[in-house]
Amino acid sequence: MLVKNVIVELRSRLRSCNVYITTNIDFKKNCNLKISIQANCIVLNYYNDCDKRRDSLSSIESLSDYSDDDSNVTCSIPINEFCYVIPNSMSCLKIDNNTVSFRILTEPKNGGGFYSEFLTTKSLENTVKINKLNVNLQSNEYVKVICSNCSNIVSNGLVKFDRILELPTTNIDMSEWFCHGHGHGSTTPNEVTPNKQDFLYRLTFFVVNHNILSDKTNKFNAKRVIYHCNRCLAWLGLKNKDTVKLYNSDVKLIQNNVEKRAFGHKNTTGDLIIDDFIYTIECMMNEFNLGMQYTLMYKIVLECSISVTNKQYLLIWIMDKELQVLRNKDEIILTDKIKLQSTFLTKVLYKIENALNDEVETWLSDPSVISTDISKSMFCRGVDHLKKMSLKVPEMFRYTNGYSISYLKV
Repeated sequence: MLVKNVIVELRSRLRSCNVYITTNIDFKKNCNLKISIQANCIVLNYYNDCDKRRDSLSSIESLSDYSDDDSNVTCSIPINEFCYVIPNSMSCLKIDNNTVSFRILTEPKNGGGFYSEFLTTKSLENTVKINKLNVNLQSNEYVKVICSNCSNIVSNGLVKFDRILELPTTNIDMSEWFCHGHGHGSTTPNEVTPNKQDFLYRLTFFVVNHNILSDKTNKFNAKRVIYHCNRCLAWLGLKNKDTVKLYNSDVKLIQNNVEKRAFGHKNTTGDLIIDDFIYTIECMMNEFNLGMQYTLMYKIVLECSISVTNKQYLLIWIMDKELQVLRNKDEIILTDKIKLQSTFLTKVLYKIENALNDEVETWLSDPSVISTDISKSMFCRGVDHLKKMSLKVPEMFRYTNGYSISYLKV
């Protein structure tokens, strides 16, 4: 088959779409390919024999005066189900190795002209569905906390929590929410100190008083900021005075001899760490809208503490929060008429920094940027996930200005 993969990024408000086509043919300098932009579809014709080729690369787009009989391979990509294409509107054509990309203009499907358009309320189905988090713990239940790597018991035997409460975001000033102090003697702004039997959670971590953890584990981590398992040295969380922040991906709970996670996801990818990573970013994007409904840019910094003095940073710039993407339904295309399906994805720019440099400081000092700590496993697996998702983008479009382009999930 001529075509291997098709991705169309449809932006209805801009009345345009970017088309990325990956083929099974490595095009050389003299490309024997003709692309026909029609009102209802995109047609590709490939000529093995140069003598049969009717057009050169300089006239690659054609609306007429071609014959399917002349071409050795023909492929059609119907697009009228999702938008109306304006013929003869191709621009920004690029052909590199086996990748063809270009931009075409569209017309609104719900009526209107160039100067006016009838807008409709966006359907709830046509949005990025945020994963929902389930708390797998209830108050007054006796559980053990164990290391997810070696099953070492890190809690002080069986423990129970009187209160299970969600923490507010750390990216707000608590003084703006209350007319009087709620620090209860705390000298650090936004610091929430849990009581001995409190289970305070946020995103995919929970904060507990260090007294509920075993003496052996506490003594082992007495002079550490990073909280490790005292048996296998696995990364479990972060310590701050009398509190310990433990992460869902690094510890488990045992109740009635049954192991479970503190948090579960309703819509799962099958990988808990990736679910935690995606959920963290999606929640932070929602928090971005808090008092900033008209913000066009979303910038997020995910921090990972490796040691007392060493941190890694993942800079994420949300390009499109709800981008409509058309993709081929079948992973392997076996016909000359390709069927597309529509999904809404989050497109991001990301960059990894292994130290606190000027760029990271600029991001962190920007009041419009939100940040949070994530676990070591989430950082490593999350970066691998973004790299894997970036393979969906043609190679020549994966990088820009030092950042990599990817999708949050596909």
